[in-house]
Amino acid sequence: MIKFVATFLLLLPVSVKASEQPSLSGVDPAAITSVSVVLPSAQQIVAEGQLSEVQPPLTAPDRTSDYYFNSYVLKAVNYLNKNYGLKGYNIKAVLTHDIDYSDQGVIKATKPPQTMCVAAAMEVILTAYQIYSQETGDYSPYKYLPKSSYEKLAVDDIKGHIWVNHDFNSYGTADALINFGMGQRVKFESLKPGSFVNINRTTNTGHAVVFINYLNNKGEEQNYYNDSVIGFKYFSSQGGSEAGKGGFSYRYAIFSKYGCPALSGDKQRDCNVIYSENQKYLNTGMMLSPKNWSGVIPQASSRTGESVFDGEYFNGKTTDDPR
Repeated sequence: MIKFVATFLLLLPVSVKASEQPSLSGVDPAAITSVSVVLPSAQQIVAEGQLSEVQPPLTAPDRTSDYYFNSYVLKAVNYLNKNYGLKGYNIKAVLTHDIDYSDQGVIKATKPPQTMCVAAAMEVILTAYQIYSQETGDYSPYKYLPKSSYEKLAVDDIKGHIWVNHDFNSYGTADALINFGMGQRVKFESLKPGSFVNINRTTNTGHAVVFINYLNNKGEEQNYYNDSVIGFKYFSSQGGSEAGKGGFSYRYAIFSKYGCPALSGDKQRDCNVIYSENQKYLNTGMMLSPKNWSGVIPQASSRTGESVFDGEYFNGKTTDDPR
């Protein structure tokens, strides 16, 4: 396997704003295992150099679904939506509930059961670990990074990268996974269900989400990209602070160049989303299965500070939030 080395050029000491659990047996595999996750042969992979830059695509053989972690990401989405959906959005809340980190202890939730968007991405990942380890007996994800990496916000903590910090060369969850040797760059047109996306809007706001499906100009979902695509369906935490009005749920992102067309049924829109091939504006990628993690870990530096969550930018508001 080719290993890619991430070189971090971290120059400025600036912090950038950017009880009991239900059994995981509640996950309904039939609802999601039908998703086929096969990455196209031409992919954008961040190799040596600054991770915030999009590198030329490298040609690689097609991969089977077990090369990527998408199926477990989708199982985590299903589990969280079923057990912790719509518990409320709060920019100061992290995790809807305490999460066991194998034999290293518990990652404590703050202000549960509410949560916010970048924390939602992290909770999906942590929940996917639980489902994966219980199904396969492989607990290697917990040995790859210590529990503290999901609790602290320094450059050598993955949480600091998920929280978005441009000084860490992280513009979203996809960058965070790539920076830690756990993910691969994939352009928007090649995403598969269970990928990670960070969006930015023309309203100077942003969001961290899990990609579920493409949205076409008829308002229909489809699992492939073509010229009819105007946006995509995603899962994250957004909306109001009250239970039933915000928290884990689905939305339909619509790229700004297509306006904000009405959608049928109960589809809730998120309009004004910027489409761009620049990863700083539309940050996209897929998580690798644990057996394919490369071991690349950013090194701590006294010249860098910690990430600070920007609650004004990631305010959780979308177009069709319940009033």
